[in-house]
Amino acid sequence: MRKATNIISIVLIVLYIVFLVIGWNSFPAELPTHFDASGMADSFGPKNSLFVEPAAMLGLFLLLAVVESFPKIWNIPVEVIEDNEENVLSTCYMMFGILKIAIILICAFAGFMCIYPGFPSWPMYLMIGAILLTIAVSVLKIYKTRFE
Repeated sequence: MRKATNIISIVLIVLYIVFLVIGWNSFPAELPTHFDASGMADSFGPKNSLFVEPAAMLGLFLLLAVVESFPKIWNIPVEVIEDNEENVLSTCYMMFGILKIAIILICAFAGFMCIYPGFPSWPMYLMIGAILLTIAVSVLKIYKTRFE
């Protein structure tokens, strides 16, 4: 699972960068760079600001991938013992994988909102909801291992 989510994450980042490279000349010189909660642009900047999204995607992916590689530093809400170790670790790896993909998609949607006026903001809220739900379900699943 870990390898699959890493591959999906990297492919999404590369696809977004390819999208930027291919479309670069067709993007307007000035783009929205910030939106209020209703999705209305309230700040503008040069199209070079589009490099923020792939940088954020890559940086957050690498951060999560590094943290994911060191289970001993995780702050797991239950004591990890031999009986629950496999379930706890697989739950955490699943959570990390979903978080990486969701964060990359949020960054991509932010970029699309900047490039295409009127691009809907609701998918970003769905991704944020997916992140919160993933964390909640993972924590509950980990707590459940105390009783198994």
